[in-house]
Amino acid sequence: MKTKHILLVIIGLLIGGNAEAQILKKLKKRAEQAAERTILRKTDEIVSKKTEKTIDDATTSNDRSNTKSDGSADDQIDSESTNSALTMNTAYKKEFYKEDAIIKTYENGNLNQTQYFDADQVAVRMESDAIPKPGYLDSEAYMYSYNDNEQAYNKSAILASGGQGMMVPNMMLEILKLPPEPALANTQKQMDKGITPNPFNGFVEFAFIYGPEQFRYEDFKEVKQNLRGKSYTKFEFLNEPGYEGSYVIFDDEDRLIEIYTNKADTGQSMDAFDMSMMPPGESLIVYEYKPVEVNLPPAKEVRTRGQDMMGLVMGSFKKDKDPEDIDEDDYDTSDSKGMTKSVKKSLKNHKVKAADLPKSYDFDYLYKTTMVSNSKKKGTDMDIIFLINSKNGSFSGSEYIVKDLKDKGTMTMVFDSNLNIMAMFIKGQANQNMLQITPIPDVRNEAKINYEIKELPPKTILGYTCSGLQLEDDKYIMTVYHAKDAPISLINFFGGGGSNATKNIELPDMDPRVLEQFENGLVMEMQYEDKKKSKNNFTVTAISLEKVSTEIKIEDYRFLDMFSGTSMFKN
Repeated sequence: MKTKHILLVIIGLLIGGNAEAQILKKLKKRAEQAAERTILRKTDEIVSKKTEKTIDDATTSNDRSNTKSDGSADDQIDSESTNSALTMNTAYKKEFYKEDAIIKTYENGNLNQTQYFDADQVAVRMESDAIPKPGYLDSEAYMYSYNDNEQAYNKSAILASGGQGMMVPNMMLEILKLPPEPALANTQKQMDKGITPNPFNGFVEFAFIYGPEQFRYEDFKEVKQNLRGKSYTKFEFLNEPGYEGSYVIFDDEDRLIEIYTNKADTGQSMDAFDMSMMPPGESLIVYEYKPVEVNLPPAKEVRTRGQDMMGLVMGSFKKDKDPEDIDEDDYDTSDSKGMTKSVKKSLKNHKVKAADLPKSYDFDYLYKTTMVSNSKKKGTDMDIIFLINSKNGSFSGSEYIVKDLKDKGTMTMVFDSNLNIMAMFIKGQANQNMLQITPIPDVRNEAKINYEIKELPPKTILGYTCSGLQLEDDKYIMTVYHAKDAPISLINFFGGGGSNATKNIELPDMDPRVLEQFENGLVMEMQYEDKKKSKNNFTVTAISLEKVSTEIKIEDYRFLDMFSGTSMFKN
């Protein structure tokens, strides 16, 4: 769902409702995954060199040869090779991996490894002075290595788990400081399609994921360069302390040709949010697009030590999916540039502990609603109880009761605008009550709302006369009914009253009729329709509105501090 549609749902569901909970949950999940990922080994494939010399070398080598070349001797290619991996998801692989490439990685000016990628075979040959025979990777992430004792190649699936396809590329994103959103979206798309994600650990994938447009925002400075009659677009990194001088370069066909990072020795110890284990120094990856031929050698599949454990730990993300169920808009990151960095910054600067919370959160209204979804997945239908303090608009709460899981416990979220946090109160079985505090990140909003708006006849819900609006574009229809004479309104959820109600919220450009109705009314019914995929449709309906006192005492919960290291649980 695009950001502009998410914003509408957030507003309609009173900022304490399911939609915001879901977007915050997704943002938090991404940040937690980035923060909790353990880097098990130093990667020796990243490195460095100076820009113009590399461009000059690449241009010169291209001018020298127009023939099919892979830089290796004929005796390294076995004509009897097989490529069974290419029989799986062939159409997708051929569409995504568009052309051959030679990828060279340097560290502090020294060549570490050369990778030859053949788009026809969707396979890589890896060559390095450190190994006497080349290694290979196929499109299902099988790794081929030469066994000196057997004088033959073996292949292993140790890198083929979905988790490995996420961990290594995410580690690379952190090392190279690339915008993570496009790569994360591509990984999600592959997983949704049931395809082994990132079989080449990101090195090859980055060439077909990134283009200049994904770097055109405030974290980068765009510079045009000309060399040997060709134009290049350079993006210098901004807002990356300790990485001054880093950049990426694209050629005149918008192809990625260079990623350079310059990590300074700041003398500061690495914190939990710095996932890069690379020592200070320069690193460089150079992409050269020229014909390459890779023939996978005949190989016996072997199970390496730790492979079963790796599979259990990492898991597999391969699922049976219907390709027609994939909506390309779900993977468009044009309106989420810089979002991951914003979330990580919020987590890194997060200082609020349980002692900083009030002794209790008190509410005087309970507003019960139910959400029914067209999705067949468990946990999509739920009751949502909004907790409201009509006198203090600085916090609001919402309790989620999943009908299929109601015997497992309850979860209540409190959004505190004074502390800018979301406090999650979890009541589990056997009185296992836990509290988790998460900062609310600053979400950049560049969305432009462009809906056709139609007023609907009034209807009565819970005894209140409700006016309705229908908002429609080419993909979605949303129908919302509000009661303007209810004892509470949306203002209670925005942290204030009157004209200050939305002062801390960056709302998109929207018709004044919509803003007036949302701000001064209470949502009683909402219907959301996805014109393409009916499984995304849902309806939220009011059940009751009662003046009831509810108190959440902080002392009744154990504080789960996910950022504290070894001592996570605190009273």
